[in-house]
Amino acid sequence: MAENKKRPKPIPPKPPKRKREYPLFNWLNKFLPLDRVFGDNLPGHEERLPVKYFYYFGWVVILLVAYERIGFQSEQYVRNSIKLKKEVDDLRAEYTSIHSEYMKSRKQSVVIEKVKTEGLEENLMPPKKIVIKQVEE
Repeated sequence: MAENKKRPKPIPPKPPKRKREYPLFNWLNKFLPLDRVFGDNLPGHEERLPVKYFYYFGWVVILLVAYERIGFQSEQYVRNSIKLKKEVDDLRAEYTSIHSEYMKSRKQSVVIEKVKTEGLEENLMPPKKIVIKQVEE
């Protein structure tokens, strides 16, 4: 009697490899003649840069733009901080000068001169303390 053997499954044929599509590259190619620089390595056109490197090139460009933007923002931050520091120093100097003028105007000699124009005079006798004794009931 014959033995039952498992039949091997037939291997389906592989579909032919399709050429990879690059939608961004195809869109840009409408506006810029990038076929001359980027293209497939066809016989006789080996000096062309393959399309597969186009996305890496774009990624590097994006990174460089981001790097420059970050550098510009940091320089702008430093410029603003220096400007604010100068402004704070100016305000501190103005406060010090106004405060010193105010302290000078509180001196007794300056106050006496200002009050003389209104007809008041300085009292030369010291004040006396009045003490009231409480009467016990």
